[in-house]
Amino acid sequence: MKWFAVHKRLTLILAIVLALILLLISSYSLRNQQNALGNAARSVLSAIQKPFGSAAGAIGNALGGVFSNDELAKKNKELQEQVDELSDELAANRMSADELAELKKLSASLNGEESVSDKKLKAANIISYEGSTNLRIFTIDLGTESGVKRNTVVLCGDGLVGRVLSSEKGWAQVVSIIDENNNIGFQIKGEKTYLGVLHGDGSGKLTGYLLDEGATAKEGDELFTSGVGGIYPGGIKIGTVTKAEVKSDSSLLNIEADPAVYFKGLKKVAVLV
Repeated sequence: MKWFAVHKRLTLILAIVLALILLLISSYSLRNQQNALGNAARSVLSAIQKPFGSAAGAIGNALGGVFSNDELAKKNKELQEQVDELSDELAANRMSADELAELKKLSASLNGEESVSDKKLKAANIISYEGSTNLRIFTIDLGTESGVKRNTVVLCGDGLVGRVLSSEKGWAQVVSIIDENNNIGFQIKGEKTYLGVLHGDGSGKLTGYLLDEGATAKEGDELFTSGVGGIYPGGIKIGTVTKAEVKSDSSLLNIEADPAVYFKGLKKVAVLV
């Protein structure tokens, strides 16, 4: 007891760390529940994980004041802030200039009224996956406070990621394009532009068909959003055709495609708000 009385500052820091760990473990175990408890857990996870790096740096600096000198702690804090700024800048720049120009030039209006050029990209971190082996649904650390709402478009530097299912303050759930219930209007651009519809096949790939009976496609053709449907603006890369054939029970050309985004390596995304 005497040691705790003498080391009050260190004791307080250790108590805060222990409380955060217990809260994080409790919230993580409830994060997949689709009810009020699950929503609360996701809010807690977002609140803890988003500033966790900064909090860890602050705790480290405080400990540095106990075991080292104030100047060293100050330098460590400055270096950490520089690293955080560079990381945010790198994430924002994942969207290439060519892709942004394509998005603004070729995109159709959202809901027939809003122009994509009036929208802004905001970077977000993925904080949890919803128990899916194919990463079909996940949670990000941006929510209603940043203008994120249902059907907000989510993308990254490689192409289209998906759309927001639901959002609250501090977090939002995203359904990816590889989910089999997420239908997307697409176009193949060439000498003639063909339109079609595709969705996830349940294994991490995409499958669909072209709407024009005379449409053609081949392996290697790139698929882009068409702007049809009022959710996804046109011109965002979706994936690349791996197979095209007319099946015996249909006169339409069926296609299979690989998504442009590598979902298993996805950690950061951008939302269009």
